[in-house]
Amino acid sequence: MDRKRVNERLELALRPAGPPTLEEVLEQVSTRGVLRGPVDWVFQAWATYIEYAVQKIAEAFQLSEEEKKQLFHFRDTMKRLLREAQKQAKEKLTALYKAVVEGTYRLEGNKLYAPDGTWIYVNERTAPYIPIHGISASAYFPDLLKLPLERLELLQLGWRASDEANHHDKPRMGTTQPWQVFAWATVRYGKFRIDIISVNLTREGVSVEIRIIARSWRQKWSKDEAIDLVVNHLRRGEWTPLLTTWLGDGEANRRDILRGDYKLVIVAKEPWKLGKSISMRKALAARGKEAFARLKESAGVYGVLLDLLRAHKWVNVSLLQTTPSEQLTSKRRRRGV
Repeated sequence: MDRKRVNERLELALRPAGPPTLEEVLEQVSTRGVLRGPVDWVFQAWATYIEYAVQKIAEAFQLSEEEKKQLFHFRDTMKRLLREAQKQAKEKLTALYKAVVEGTYRLEGNKLYAPDGTWIYVNERTAPYIPIHGISASAYFPDLLKLPLERLELLQLGWRASDEANHHDKPRMGTTQPWQVFAWATVRYGKFRIDIISVNLTREGVSVEIRIIARSWRQKWSKDEAIDLVVNHLRRGEWTPLLTTWLGDGEANRRDILRGDYKLVIVAKEPWKLGKSISMRKALAARGKEAFARLKESAGVYGVLLDLLRAHKWVNVSLLQTTPSEQLTSKRRRRGV
């Protein structure tokens, strides 16, 4: 990426912006999942969403006083980290912008340095990013779903098959989508380490990447094992792991759905394992209206959470309109008729 394009991205990141409204935040989350905009706006938008989500969760789920205390502490911890990261990100962006404008930067490999040592990673294949250092904390997240372990593991399995990584035998999640923080923490409830790790420069400003590690769980499956188990469950008629696989690595094409073209497409390194390969990195796991209906049914109480989170992928599933005869078929299937 040349100097001119880096300068353009930095200008977009630093442009003035008013405080976000909840409507603006939910519009971005429900249509594309990621929050993007000027650096001051984005961090405040994350905080606005955190506040919104926690309030909705507290209203929707039966929680003990101790669980509410954990939930609100999780909220306060996240908001504090966001404030600290915003300050660091703004300082680094400003230093880099000044260096680029004044021509005092230097390039070493894929890093562009300001005179004070601040650097940004740049290449032609990915968005430039600035690392955030030392912004971390621990917090607990309560058990919202109260599911038996065997049902909870079906939800965990799909996340492991997609976005979830491994950190010294502990499940780890990295995301730029605030709804995923809650969707994933819910199935890995307990103690978390939370880090804000980078700011990515986009064509609309910046996005924020957060990493969370579930310290209360040991990693049970390798990535390949999880993918194989998702497929095996699907063959036996259990769609729950596919749901969370799709929430992690699935495509969300609302335009196709609104046209009545229902496709569950998942991005994967080895797409043939998850379904019919439709490109080098994409699998068609299922298609048709019934597939979306099965996906929606499989969520159970987890769907309550996804509804209130306004997760863009789940919004696509919720667009499904079924006829009375299709609803009857669905009820019979649930009863095993």
